Amino acid sequence: MSISFFAECTVLITGASAGIGREFARQLAPAVNNMILVARRKDRLEALELELKIINPQLEVFCRQLDLSDHAALEGFCNWLDESALNVDLLVNNAGLGDRGAFIDSEWERVLGMLQVNIEALTYLTYRILPRMRKSGCGAILNVSSVASLVKEEKT
Repeated sequence: MSISFFAECTVLITGASAGIGREFARQLAPAVNNMILVARRKDRLEALELELKIINPQLEVFCRQLDLSDHAALEGFCNWLDESALNVDLLVNNAGLGDRGAFIDSEWERVLGMLQVNIEALTYLTYRILPRMRKSGCGAILNVSSVASLVKEEKT
């Protein structure tokens, strides 16, 4: 599949301020019309927006600072999407949290945050965006995960 497949699309990328999410934005910027970037770090989102505008001066970028573990904020973001004239053609569910060490040694707040971001937010965004994709007759969703989930920890 060539990058031209995404020509004139509107793309939403979560976890866009760093890593793979940032690279998705860079790679898609030459082809798409609109890009909605979501992350917790506003300064990094704004820096990325400037970079993307150099790649494609016609690109319209919408930066949204959002903590995906905050369901009320996530719902507000989805409501904004519904009220906007933007139809998301490609949803890249890239945001994710991880932890290290044995589960038994984990702090519950960290575990809860991972569940909220990695499962609840991904599922809720898909739930809210998919009906409009289906109505338009096209769209794609990419759920990004980590190979870290495949790593087995050695018992000591």
